Amino acid sequence: MKMEEGYSAEERLLELIGNIPEEMLDEALNVKKICRSGKERVFYGIVAACMVVLFMRFVPAGQVVAAQIKECVERMLEELFPPKDIPLPLEGMEENVPHEVYGGLPEETVDFSTETGDVLEEGRDMAGFAIYVDTDSFEVAEEEDCYIIRGKRIVYTRQDAINDNEALLAGLSEEEAEQKIEEIVERTQAFYDNFPTGEIQIVQKQGISVEDAAGKMQEEMSKNYANVSAITVSEAPNGLYLRAAEGTASDCEVKEVYFVDNGLGGVFVITANYIVEATEGTGVRFQSMIETFVVLDWDDDVQILTSEEDTAETVK
Repeated sequence: MKMEEGYSAEERLLELIGNIPEEMLDEALNVKKICRSGKERVFYGIVAACMVVLFMRFVPAGQVVAAQIKECVERMLEELFPPKDIPLPLEGMEENVPHEVYGGLPEETVDFSTETGDVLEEGRDMAGFAIYVDTDSFEVAEEEDCYIIRGKRIVYTRQDAINDNEALLAGLSEEEAEQKIEEIVERTQAFYDNFPTGEIQIVQKQGISVEDAAGKMQEEMSKNYANVSAITVSEAPNGLYLRAAEGTASDCEVKEVYFVDNGLGGVFVITANYIVEATEGTGVRFQSMIETFVVLDWDDDVQILTSEEDTAETVK
C-alpha cells in the first residue's frame, strides 16, 4: 500500500482504527497510562495497533485493514529505531555502514465467542524484537516462523566484465571479444551464485529457558562439529553464547549462536552461519548486526537505540 501524500503513519493508523467498532477498541487499546515522551507514545501506539490487528484477523471484512495497520505499525517502529551508521572494522579498515531496523511485533493470543464477539480469553504469546540490518548487502525474509538475514544476490553484468578485463579484450576482434565477455560473465556469475554467503536465523522458542536451550544446542553441536566452545555470557545481546566450527580450513563452516530471554518463559535463538574465509568480512558484519538485537514486549522495559546517541535509552 502506498501512503497517501501528506499522511503521516500515525494519521493513517488513526483513520484505519476509526473504522473499528468502539467495543472492540475498548478491549484492545488497554494502554496503562498517558505517556509524556514522544517515544513512549509511539511505543504504546505500537502496542495498541498490534492488539487491534489481532482482533481484525477474526473479522473477514477487516483483514485488508489489518494489513494496512501492520504497515503503519512498521513505520512507527522505524521512529523508535531510526536508521544509523555503524562503524565496522572490515579487513583492517574502519568503515561506516548504514543500517536500517527490521523486527517482528509482539503477538497476543485472543479467543472470543463466534456468536457474540465477546473476548473469552487472552494472553501473551510471543515477544517482538528489533535488529539493525545492513540493507545494502543483506536482505530479510520470514520463513515458517524463522526470520532470516542473508546476503543479497550479486549480479555480474556485461559491463562489469568489460571494466574488469580491458587489457585482455583490447587485443581481440569484435567477435572474439563478445565471446570472451559472455564466457567471463557466465563463469563469474556461477562463482557468485555458488559462493556461500552465510546467513543469520532468528527463531523464538517457548517453554524453554536460556540455559536449557544453550545446553541442548551444545550437545547437538558436539555430534556434528570438530570444535565446540564452552557456553559463555554474551553482553550484546544480553544472554548466552556458543560457537562451533568444522575445522580451520578456509571453506569450513562456522556457527555462532546467541540465546536471549524473551521475557515470556522462552528464548530467542540467533544463529549466524558463515565460512572461516569470511570471518573478517561477513563474520564481522553479522556480529555487528546481532549486537543491536533487542526484545520488544509491552509489559517490560524496551531498549531504544538511536542514531544520535551511543548509549541506550529505556522506555518504561
